[in-house]
Formats: sequence, C-alpha cells, structure tokens
Amino acid sequence: MSSPSQPSSRTPAQRALPERLHCVGVGGGGLSALARLLAARGHVVSGSDSAATFQAEELRAAGVAVRSGHDARHVGDAQLLIRSAAVPDSNPEVAAALAHDVPVIKYSEALGRVMTGRRGIAVAGTHGKSTTTALVAHLLRSAGLDPAWIVGARPLSLPDSSGWGQGDAMVVEACEYDHSFLQLEYEIAVINGVAPDHLDCFGDARGVVQAFARFAQRLPPGGTLVLGAGVGADCELSCPVGARRWHVEDHLHLDRVTEDAHGYHGTVEGGAWGRGPFELPLLGRHNLENLRTALLAVLALGVPLWFALPHVASFLGVARRLQDLGEHDGVRVIDDFAHHPDALLAASDAVRARFPNRRVVGIFQPHQVSRTADFLPGFASALQSFDAVGLCDIFISRDRHPEQAEGLARDLAKRTGDRLLRLGAAQEADRAVAAMLRPGDVCLIMGAGDIDGLAGRLAGATARPRAG
Repeated sequence: MSSPSQPSSRTPAQRALPERLHCVGVGGGGLSALARLLAARGHVVSGSDSAATFQAEELRAAGVAVRSGHDARHVGDAQLLIRSAAVPDSNPEVAAALAHDVPVIKYSEALGRVMTGRRGIAVAGTHGKSTTTALVAHLLRSAGLDPAWIVGARPLSLPDSSGWGQGDAMVVEACEYDHSFLQLEYEIAVINGVAPDHLDCFGDARGVVQAFARFAQRLPPGGTLVLGAGVGADCELSCPVGARRWHVEDHLHLDRVTEDAHGYHGTVEGGAWGRGPFELPLLGRHNLENLRTALLAVLALGVPLWFALPHVASFLGVARRLQDLGEHDGVRVIDDFAHHPDALLAASDAVRARFPNRRVVGIFQPHQVSRTADFLPGFASALQSFDAVGLCDIFISRDRHPEQAEGLARDLAKRTGDRLLRLGAAQEADRAVAAMLRPGDVCLIMGAGDIDGLAGRLAGATARPRAG
C-alpha cells in the first residue's frame, strides 16, 4: 500500500516549473494533457511511454517530442522529470535523472504547481470524474470565464483535453490513486462519490474514505466542498472551519425527467438559485448526477443557474464514456471506460434503458490483476446482466503478480457462466467479437486498457461476413 503524498509548502516562486521538462508515462490521460498544456505555454517538453499505450502523433502535433520505450538517453538536457504514478523508481529514465541530480516529481505535484495562483476546482470521486470535470469546464467557458482545464480523457465539447484560458479559474480532474489529489491547489473540492477502489493503494474501503476526508480537509477558509449524490450520509466527509459544505441533495433537485433517443429532458430546482429546464444529450442516468454535481460546482464559483442551464444541451460528453459510435450493419456500438463492477452495471443499465428489447453484448477487458482479484465476485455479477459476454485477457498494469492473470480469468469465466466467451488479447479480438454479433444487437465495449481501439475498428467492421 502506497504512503500518502504530502502537499508542498513551497512558495509560488519555488513551485514554478523550469523551461525544459521530460515526462515519463506521457501516454497516461492526465500526464498527456499536462504535457500538451505545458508545451502550449512555451515549455520545451519531451516524453516517453511504451509504444502500445500512447498517442505519439497527437502529442507531436502539440509540440511534445515523444519517444517509444524507456531509455536513459531520453532524459536529454531536461531540468525536471515528471513521472506518472504508475512509473516505478526502477525506470531507467527516472534512475538516470536522479543520478545526474535532475529533480524528479510526480504528475500530481506538477499539476499542483501549475494550479498555483488560479482559482482551483478539483473534481474527485471514484466514478464520473472525467465527465464532471469536462462539464464544469464547458459551462465555465460558455459563461465567458475562459478557464484553464485538464481532463484525463478526451472531451467532445472542448478543443482538447487541456487548455490554458486567460481567466482566473482552473478546473482539473483530481485522481485519488496514490493520494495524488493531496498535491493540488484548489478552493472548490468536488467529490462525486466514494466507493471501494484502488485497494492496492488504500488497503480497504476505510482507507478510501480516509483519503477523501484528507482531500476535503485541505480546503482553504472561504472554500467550498461540493458533494455529489454518490456521497452517502454515512460517509464522514467534512470541511475545515471557514469553508462551506454543499451536498447536491440539499441544494439541487431534478424534476419531470424524461428520456428519449436524444438524451434527458427535465427541470432543475435550485431553491434560491431559481429553476429552469435542461437538456442533457448523454447516455446513462448516472450522468444526471454528474450534471447536478457540475452545476453545484459552477454555482460555487458564482455562475448563475439561469445562465448555466441553457449550455448543458451543447455538452457532448467525453470519449469512451458511454460514447455512442452509431449503428453499423444493424449493430449499435458503444464504447465505455468501465473497469469497476459498479461502472459495468451502470453501463448495462444505461444501454438497456435507451435500447429496450435489444440483445446487449458486453465485451470486457479487466484492468489489472489486483483489481480483478479484489472485485472478482462483483465483476461476475455485473457481467451476468448482459445477454452475452466476450472476455478479453486482463490488461497488466502496476501488477505485482502478473502470473495470476490466467487463473483469475478462468475463475471469472466460471463464475459468469455459459454466456461468457474467452476472446484472448483485446488487440486481436476483432474477428471473434464480430462473430458474436447479429443485427439488432447493442455491443458495449468496456475496459481501461488497450481495448480502446476495438470499438472504432468494430464500428467499421461489423459489415464483414461473420463466421459460423
């Protein structure tokens, strides 16, 4: 279990980033967004990652010099090395930097330094961070506040996953893993919900709650703690003296909500803030909770409810968060980042509500051996909500015992039952998945590893003749 990171006490001048930076693990959602933002601000940025996990062309187009694989020579003349939380001390580039007295910090500390001097909005929670962060940034931009932002995924209604606006606000996705969010600078702390996750880091459910409690307690006087509906009354999260604690259940309510092929429609009741209609063109009722939380966050920053609500209709969500890729040869293809049992169930429920009376096929790639072991019964139960399941090999990441992957996959298949078919490697599963599908199906691709390209390939491949 990782030890908690300690927030920096250095002055703003000491926290400034030098000109030449090297990012190790630059393919990660958060670090790639930060690298692009730093390059746009004039820093000389290089980066490296494994060839299978990062989008080199997008980073190069943004001015980041990227290299495949890890080699000590990649550090070059960098004045500071920034590494993702998943990069170990044994990485050759980290070791080379330390050997030559080049400072090494984690992504979270670098992000905290960038936030210094801005009105920070840190969006945390074990589910819904990316969508809520993107929606807050979208609403602030629509309100003319021109914020900076960093989202750990690709927002479909923002120019990029990061941007450096000229306003004084900065909204960021705040990851709890490795206690990363304790390094950030913020006056608004948003917590969508708290559930057991990252047990390799936190140990147990109580450890998760304690980490979020520390995150809430770092608010400054005059700050605001925004709690989503996923934070239950039994979850002991309080803010320090001088800060406000707002829970959506006390401040914002949705009324007369209906769902159609284009999304959700209804009314937001905001008490003293007023009321008004909304249209949310997303899939999944959990996004209604993300909406409430995002609205409460922008209200905390001073954006009127009557001004924010009309702009909800132009929010298109985030890539790989129940992203509807359309109908191809009679098969609806939907791509989702789900890699926790709760997220799998939410995805299944969302698809069945939007596409009733259609067979729902789930294609799932478990993420990490440790997570699969921690939540094996939950995964088996969630997968039974699908009419048919294709199981890809476990994506190996940060795993101490990768040799356990095959046994866990066999156990998961046994628990799920005869509706499950083993598919092998996600990058080689196209033909096997196409063979499972028939016209009228909804195919839901789920996972946080290297399964991300399968949905796009499948969307263009379902017209091919199927075997069998």
